[in-house]
Amino acid sequence: MKINEMIEKTKRPLIFEKGTSQMWVDEYISQQMLEAHLDPNTDAASRKPNTIDASVKWIKEYICGNNFEQKILDLGCGPGLYTNRLAKLGFNSVTGVDFSSRSIEYAKYRASELDLSVNYVCQDYLTLEYTSSFDVVLLIYCDFGVFNEFERRELLNKIYNSLKPGGKIVFDVFTPNKYSNHANSRTWTSYKGSFWRPTSHLCLDSSYWYSEERVHLQQTIVLDDNEDIQVYNIWDQTYTIAEISSILGSIGFEDFEFYADVTGRKYEEETDVITIIASKK
Repeated sequence: MKINEMIEKTKRPLIFEKGTSQMWVDEYISQQMLEAHLDPNTDAASRKPNTIDASVKWIKEYICGNNFEQKILDLGCGPGLYTNRLAKLGFNSVTGVDFSSRSIEYAKYRASELDLSVNYVCQDYLTLEYTSSFDVVLLIYCDFGVFNEFERRELLNKIYNSLKPGGKIVFDVFTPNKYSNHANSRTWTSYKGSFWRPTSHLCLDSSYWYSEERVHLQQTIVLDDNEDIQVYNIWDQTYTIAEISSILGSIGFEDFEFYADVTGRKYEEETDVITIIASKK
């Protein structure tokens, strides 16, 4: 690779610029992601089991009112940590969608092992055609923040159209508090093997805060033995209650409720996360 091309790839990117690769579909990285999802000692990819249990309980009791006939769609379901729990509680119509075939295969395996009926779909939920009418749509672990304005609106319209009248979307986003003490950084590190590659490689990890838009980027650029450079951009748009209310209202959602997390904990201004419930008219 020419040095000029390398320099160009390592420049601070434009806001919401796409990377060259997606870790969810990489054969090696997706395995590392799955292991992170299933690690009970970290919140790095999914929240810890006790928190997930509390979230599922809240969804069952408060969101669904203990009505097991409600149809639930979980977008970005990963390895089925919420969907399989919901099915195990007795919900008879649960659908999980995820872009990672490895995560979906694990979710199906666990559902079969537990004799659960869950409909799993391996697809990018931005391109999914939502043909069923759901009572509840979940989008958990602050996935909403990764989308640019066009993608965000497209997704919300799809979700709105998939809901029954009175149906609810439940999702969470980070607030600007999450990055209040942020300092931009760039670090080169060499590895003989890591999360990103099983063989020797070099990583440039960069953390950027776009203050005007209040967007964070965690970027990893990987250079391996083949002199191949891959760029992984993980964007995170932060929101205030006023901003997220305006966006949802423009789609047609109403009756907003705000919490500190997906267990129903009371929202406070200093929290890093807003959990939102919104209803279709």
